[in-house]
Amino acid sequence: MREYGYVIGQADPTHFDFNISDPDYRPVNYEYVELEVEEQLPDGSRRGIRVLGQVKRLISSHPFYDRRTTPEAAWKQRELGLKPDLLQVYATAKVLGYIDEAYGRREIRRPRSPPMPGTPVYRASDELLRTFFTLPEGEIPLKVGHLLHRENIIVPISGRELHRHMAILAMTRYGKSYLAGRIMEELLRRGASILAIDVHGDYADMVLDPEGRLHEFFHDKVAVYRPEAAERFEAPHVKPLRLSASSIGFRELCALTRVEGPRQRFLLRRVLEEVRGEHPQYTLDEVLERLERRMEEARGAEGERIEGVIERLEDLRREGIFTYGDVEVKAFFKPRRLSDIYLSGLPDYVQDVLVGVILRRVFEAKYRRQPWARHPLFIFIEEAHRFAAPPERGSRFSRDIIARIAAEGSKFGLFLTVISQRPRRLDPDILSNCGNLAIFRVINPQDQRTIQAASEAFSEDLLNDLPALEQGEAVLVGPFVPIPVMIKTMERETRHGGRTPDVYSLLREALREAEEDEEDEALY
Repeated sequence: MREYGYVIGQADPTHFDFNISDPDYRPVNYEYVELEVEEQLPDGSRRGIRVLGQVKRLISSHPFYDRRTTPEAAWKQRELGLKPDLLQVYATAKVLGYIDEAYGRREIRRPRSPPMPGTPVYRASDELLRTFFTLPEGEIPLKVGHLLHRENIIVPISGRELHRHMAILAMTRYGKSYLAGRIMEELLRRGASILAIDVHGDYADMVLDPEGRLHEFFHDKVAVYRPEAAERFEAPHVKPLRLSASSIGFRELCALTRVEGPRQRFLLRRVLEEVRGEHPQYTLDEVLERLERRMEEARGAEGERIEGVIERLEDLRREGIFTYGDVEVKAFFKPRRLSDIYLSGLPDYVQDVLVGVILRRVFEAKYRRQPWARHPLFIFIEEAHRFAAPPERGSRFSRDIIARIAAEGSKFGLFLTVISQRPRRLDPDILSNCGNLAIFRVINPQDQRTIQAASEAFSEDLLNDLPALEQGEAVLVGPFVPIPVMIKTMERETRHGGRTPDVYSLLREALREAEEDEEDEALY
């Protein structure tokens, strides 16, 4: 181990300052350091423990270059040269903890004694870091990233602890969906059943490797379920998401048609009861036919109400949401399978109702302990603020079932991950039930405070680190990691569908086409 310097000034069990002996060999921000601290044992004796710390602040100073130095004096001193013996560099480090293996159990504890002034501070060894972040096989380690400044130190998360739910939060284009995809890859290799609510098609290409070829392992592990009205997407692994009018409830149909008036709702309920009594597997056309017959007999305001309901149902029919058959909930629980609900291109209110319908069916299957639903199901919800907004931001059909899964899902084997770039628009009750957090760059103060309020483990210093994170860098906090840690997401094995378009290449192609068209026109 190479020495950085020595503890200086006042230290406490949580933080300490140390000077840098050689300015040419100094740590960078967020680098890990280690030092020895004397900890008092229950019997009153003391023993030395190796404590891990992380650099949180670096400061350099020189007596000839203080705030009183004028530009002219600084120029003259620069010409004379900087005397290195007067240069001071010192750092502030946060104490992360030490490994305690007493009583046959391995735990990470915080020391209760401060480091003594003059204690040597070293660059943390790879061996110590691996000891801190390695997880036993029983924790189901999922390799998702490596330490920020140590690419050779892999940081896994505990798949076992995902039963406490997870939130992945970040600004747009900073890597939240990429990390989610990496976690899905690791879960699939462990045999997991995964359900992804995919608003933009970020996970639909996970049968391919990054170069666009069929992946040797994942090529048959992904099924994309596409509603007929969704954006066009054709591939061998794409299946229709079937939803018949007769398979959804009255409340769900009202949400889809946006029928809100009490008299119109009463009318629609009566008509549905009549049609269902005659033909349990009815279609939307049959409901419309029954309403049109009623309108022929109605007069005045009654006829206007029926006409309003018919208009809403016809609008819904044009959306092309309903088909024959029903949602294949049983298929979502197939082991080692990612079921991707492809919603790209659908209106927001339609996405909201479809997500609510699917998640209610999933929860009901677990609640009723269907034998084919015995496996745990990992649910990833992309753009979660669209579906899990607080009530004061307007009604969200899917919010109630998401809140129920967040509150009760763990005991039934439903493990939730919400993914969003707008934490402040997420329901606080849902977010607070996510015990594990993966936070990428966030600079909005409201978003930062929302994150801090959601987790007691998210300290002020971690909050201050968020604006400095680069693309793909995240802070992990919660039971799924031994200690709060900053990581860089590992390279994905599969193709990521949420990549930013190459504007430069697209514009070059557009310019070339325009020039060819101009040349063709000149010939005539």
